[in-house]
Amino acid sequence: MTYAPSATWDLESVLPGGPGGDAFAREAEALGAELASLTAQADALPAVPEPAALARVLLDLLALSERLDQLGTFAGCSVAADASGKAAIRADSLANDLHNRFSRAWVVPNARVGSCDEALFSVLLALPELAELQGLLLEKRRLARFRLPEQQEALAAELMRDGVSGWGELYDMDAGALRIPFDRGNGLESLSPGQLSPLLGHDDKDLRDRASAALQEGWRPIAPRAAKVLTHLTGTRMVLNERRGLHMLDEPCANAKMEPRTLEAMIEATRRARPLMRRYLAAKARHLGQDSLSWADTYAQVGTGGGSHSYEDAQRFIVEQFESFSPSLSGFARRALEGRWVEVEDRPGKRGGGFCADLPLSRQSRIFMTWGGSARSLSTLAHELGHAFHNHVLHQVPAAQRRVPMTLAETASTFAELLVREASLAQVTDPGARLRLLDASLSDALAFLANIPARFELEQALYRMRAQGPLDPEALDAECVSIFRDWYGPSVPQVDPTFWISKLHFYIPTLSFYNFPYTFGYLFSNLVYERFRPLGAAGAPGYEQLLRRTGDAWAEPIAQEELGLDLGLPETWTRALSPVERDLEAFLAIVGEG
Repeated sequence: MTYAPSATWDLESVLPGGPGGDAFAREAEALGAELASLTAQADALPAVPEPAALARVLLDLLALSERLDQLGTFAGCSVAADASGKAAIRADSLANDLHNRFSRAWVVPNARVGSCDEALFSVLLALPELAELQGLLLEKRRLARFRLPEQQEALAAELMRDGVSGWGELYDMDAGALRIPFDRGNGLESLSPGQLSPLLGHDDKDLRDRASAALQEGWRPIAPRAAKVLTHLTGTRMVLNERRGLHMLDEPCANAKMEPRTLEAMIEATRRARPLMRRYLAAKARHLGQDSLSWADTYAQVGTGGGSHSYEDAQRFIVEQFESFSPSLSGFARRALEGRWVEVEDRPGKRGGGFCADLPLSRQSRIFMTWGGSARSLSTLAHELGHAFHNHVLHQVPAAQRRVPMTLAETASTFAELLVREASLAQVTDPGARLRLLDASLSDALAFLANIPARFELEQALYRMRAQGPLDPEALDAECVSIFRDWYGPSVPQVDPTFWISKLHFYIPTLSFYNFPYTFGYLFSNLVYERFRPLGAAGAPGYEQLLRRTGDAWAEPIAQEELGLDLGLPETWTRALSPVERDLEAFLAIVGEG
């Protein structure tokens, strides 16, 4: 096959003319008018509504949600690709505003579903037109305690538009406009964080250490404004939690469709994994001939043979590994790559990081990243293609059954990474190349078992610190250093004090504690892989069945019924550490410490 020669994606087929074009403007205007009308209908529902009238509003809201998601993905992709573009920034702000208005439209329907008596709720569940919404209705009923009284909930939703959403947009503007002077070897350049970050994993120690120092220095000027943003985001969440009678983790767990007991068990497993990660870091330092590791060294790989991967070669390699498990998965990946669903170009003006976003009306996805040619880039592309495949599987079920939480959303992405990594390890025979692959695997484990738990602990600290007053940049630096040193151990004495500034996920207005779902996805995917990969192609149907359930069920019943596992036990999660232990022993054997 001919793989995608272009390093840029196709957004024109979604809405011609770009974020400043007539197609976007017309759809945004139409959605705004329909939202206003639908909100008025919803607000007019009486305290005890007619089941048919409530059903019509619910169905209309769901129909509108797909169009809003399509518009939001288009706007988000546009501003990620052109972070300082005025049209893109305006489009993203408008899409965010429409989503806030959509949340406001749900206030009364949520209240009616949550507070109606059992007789009326039973009638709703029995309506044929709502058959596909049963899981959604049961969940809304279950989460009724998370909502304020109706009028207060409506006010909170309306204030969101000009409150915390505005603070999030301010951070995005600052981060998107950031340019950092750096010499990659061809003279001084002005690089975005997205261009500079891949250099943290460079084989040249001087280059990666200089890149790390430049990034930390580059983020420093926006520290006061970033602290101000975190002050108000965290403060708003604290007020709402207090009024709702919630602990800071109640809503994040519910949004993740998992019980607090499961979160506690998973975090306990990461604590048990600390000795594994510290052995890895200490051995890596000794192999590099150092007493300890710099922050950038934790991203660098040891071993040989990693080389630089061209985008075309990476596409071919990933599809081949997907084929080893599922022709359906590999066929889908070909379609996505040939259809230019992926943006990888290394250029100024892009945001950092990577993501996959769903286009529900187009039954497609779009993948965003910056190609660096490293093993990390290869892994990221596989990861995001896994997300896109998950979207593809869920396009086969009704819209109401596609409400995938972040925890379960990481299942297919990390599973796809595992396919590529495990196949690579099975094929390589050269010790240096094998060491390179094992180090990449352990580096990922470090991210999920140390870095993500440290972020989780840091976000908890934000609430504690905010209770004492406005957040202070120097205090945030100190807290960040203390927490990350504790998780990384003595082999990494100098961590990044600006991590709280640069990690954009802390600044998502509508999502707190974005972090722990990534560790959940990593460990859960190990368990899913353990169950289905040994079956080969025969395991693909069961795997896809599990993915289809992720949009309409909580994590615990899925794990129990599809895998026979109790997620509330730390032992379940420590079982998922088996591949990490295996790779660590192999790593130590090669570096002479086995």
